[in-house]
Amino acid sequence: MKVAMAVVVVSLALMLGACTTTAPAPAQPGPAGPAGQQGQAGQSGQQGDAGQTGQQGNTGAQGNTGVQGNTGVQGQQGQSAPCPAGQHRSTNPNTGAVHCVEN
Repeated sequence: MKVAMAVVVVSLALMLGACTTTAPAPAQPGPAGPAGQQGQAGQSGQQGDAGQTGQQGNTGAQGNTGVQGNTGVQGQQGQSAPCPAGQHRSTNPNTGAVHCVEN
């Protein structure tokens, strides 16, 4: 029985060894396909944030001192007040001063 079994194993090995086939050669690649269509345009980006507030400006320089104005013209001397009733004007010949004296 051992011999029969060995004969079966050897005959199976010979049959399988004789049935080996070679794999077919790989197929050649075909020509390249046509180019694809152009993609759609992308969406617009979001609006940017507002800029920062600017710095405060410098203080201006002090202005020049103005020119002093001209002195006004001196007014005319007013007339002397009239003398009270019962008096008249009299000029002192020594001083030139005018004063009222009794009539």
